[in-house]
Amino acid sequence: MKIHAPLLPLAVSMIAGIWMSQRIDDWLVPLGVLAIVVVTICCIGRYPRLQTAGIIVGTLLLGMVLGSRQRQQLNVEWSQERQLMEVVVTSEVKVKEKTVVFDALTADGQHKLRCSIQRDNDSEQIQIGQGLEVYTRIKKVHEYHNGHFDYLQYMLCHGFTGELYAYSNQWQWQTVSLKELSTTDRLRLRFLVWRHELLEHFKRQDMDEDAYSVITAMTLGEKTTLSKELKDTYSQVGASHILALSGLHLMIIYSVITLVLGWHHYRMATQIMAVLTIWAFALLTGLSTSVVRAAFMISVYALLSLGYRERMSVNTLAFVAIVLLAINPMAIYDLGFQLSFLAVLGILLIHPLINNLIAPDVQLRHRWLSSAWGLVTVSIAAQIATAPLIAYQFGRFSTWFLLSNFIVIPMAWLLLNIALLSIVFFWWSWALNGLLAILTWLATTMNHALEWVAGLPMSSIEGINLSTVQLYLIYIIVGCLWIAISLRFPATRRSG
Repeated sequence: MKIHAPLLPLAVSMIAGIWMSQRIDDWLVPLGVLAIVVVTICCIGRYPRLQTAGIIVGTLLLGMVLGSRQRQQLNVEWSQERQLMEVVVTSEVKVKEKTVVFDALTADGQHKLRCSIQRDNDSEQIQIGQGLEVYTRIKKVHEYHNGHFDYLQYMLCHGFTGELYAYSNQWQWQTVSLKELSTTDRLRLRFLVWRHELLEHFKRQDMDEDAYSVITAMTLGEKTTLSKELKDTYSQVGASHILALSGLHLMIIYSVITLVLGWHHYRMATQIMAVLTIWAFALLTGLSTSVVRAAFMISVYALLSLGYRERMSVNTLAFVAIVLLAINPMAIYDLGFQLSFLAVLGILLIHPLINNLIAPDVQLRHRWLSSAWGLVTVSIAAQIATAPLIAYQFGRFSTWFLLSNFIVIPMAWLLLNIALLSIVFFWWSWALNGLLAILTWLATTMNHALEWVAGLPMSSIEGINLSTVQLYLIYIIVGCLWIAISLRFPATRRSG
């Protein structure tokens, strides 16, 4: 089976270069080698194969340059003395037993910090968008490992350069000028303040706690209120992806918008409005790595649809990966980024092999069968691609994932649509109360249904302990099986 995806080797080369950058102290060295490679490529135009090899090597070096440079920027040496610093709160505040924890940007926009403030009546009132003046020491992000989870790597890939802890007498509220922040940061902060207002409005509706947690996680990306028991239930049945905003959620929103507008004679206007809405939603949810990835991929999808081209392919996926890694090289260490790309890759490559087990003409005659079978095959394809990594990270395999997806995907579609309506009718209290009542019922029903699935025999296999080498070997075996089946049944192939 032949896949036409010329950008795939470049994406793999860039990923390899970023990974190798961990062992490089000075990014100027690979930059110098890259300059030599670029000049060489320009001089060997008569030898296309050598030129192709040079481009792949150049992309590898580019990944090394970008990864090493970003690591150097994030590796800030803070003073051992206490210092006065103005910061702006940029996340929802999480109240713990002894501290309140939140993310903040320095007033000059140069550093993102994880802040812990001693808990008291004043610190409990801190809200997103507020300015604080803090007088304390700032430390480098500390190292912590829990199984395969690397806390330092996690913090770096999310752009944190330091951590601080302040006692009650070491901080105060302060009006902070935002003019030094970038336009993107100011816009993101404005949308996050609006999101906070929506969250506060939801809280005032006296909703069931678990229902509120699921609704806000699925619609606004706010997961700090999810209880450990609820997260464990969703993880046990293989439905954790529904709580993390990703391509599934944004694709539902995109589909609804294009369906509602339905301007077939104004395709460009429809797609522009849909994409703008998607990015506004991404800003509202805080521009997390997974949401940005999904929003960018949908933007490419919409652009390709204007040219009536195949909207999604392995080549498109590789292009999205290259662009996003060029912007944020450390994203390759983000688990959500890894799982989302593996899921899409699995759907693109494995889904066609499984889907054709039922003849296409039979599916055309029975639309209900086609829809149900499509959900099954897409779920299996995504599970095959992501299950090894999930088992590696969490030591768990969910055996009832198909049943869980039949529950959560239709309900997620309903929940997101009604949530969009509740935002549109935010000003109309009567309609809003009715919509929130429906949202609460949907979320509660979904929670109870998944609790029932979690109670089924052998709902998950626990205690899986994979090494890194075993993980790589599993994916090599899956790749070899895919190649073998594709060659054996060429009618199922799909061009990339």
